[in-house]
Amino acid sequence: MNNSHCQPEKSKPKFRLLIINSSSQSTKTVSGTFIRSRMQDPKYYIVGYKDEKINDFERILQADRISELHEILMIRESVIVEVEVSGYERTINYMRDMKGCNRDYDAVLVPVINSSFKLIEDSIRTIDDLISVGVSPDKIRILFNRERNSIESFDRLTDKLDELEITYDLETQITHHLGYEKLKELKIEYDDITESTLDADEEELERLRVEEQPREANTTIALQNKLLKSVNAQRAVLASKQQHDEVFNTLFSDLISM
Repeated sequence: MNNSHCQPEKSKPKFRLLIINSSSQSTKTVSGTFIRSRMQDPKYYIVGYKDEKINDFERILQADRISELHEILMIRESVIVEVEVSGYERTINYMRDMKGCNRDYDAVLVPVINSSFKLIEDSIRTIDDLISVGVSPDKIRILFNRERNSIESFDRLTDKLDELEITYDLETQITHHLGYEKLKELKIEYDDITESTLDADEEELERLRVEEQPREANTTIALQNKLLKSVNAQRAVLASKQQHDEVFNTLFSDLISM
């Protein structure tokens, strides 16, 4: 991979996305950075139980401020809203009480996981709730994530999707998403990662390993630790980049072409 493979910022799509599931476990299967890094300059809001500004593009909002969030959605083109389980009922009730607010989203992503019967039922309930508040079936996108060695299947869910004529692809799933969170901790921008940056960090790590710097031991150890984390995060993200690109393109193909 080199810089020519990085998607230019101007070519990235803008849309307004809701990520929601009545199960807290299912929403944990999708990293917001996986989507954010493939959109153009999105603002990221998490609807939950507290109010906190995380950084310039990410904020947690209390669920009782959801009306303010919809004011933002009506004027911004690139927004991601992730609903924590603590804000689920308030979000659905608001969409039920405010006519037309479901149109503030271009797509609704429901991440699902098959680790238990209850989690599948939670996902079905979420889809039923979305339909009941006026979300069009063609706006609903399903991200499937299979729990390793799970005995549960998605049959109950896919039956519901077929009934509602919601398009899905069972291969639409992401793996190795934790690398994005590591990048966030290290304050490394996804678009800055290439094979060249990984090679440079690995070379610097090797140099520190073979060179002795006794008078700067603490500084060297701190730098080594930072480089180790950086190398591991970059390896994980670069290894999964193609698969994640394909999943993103499958989920949002109609919005990417807008």
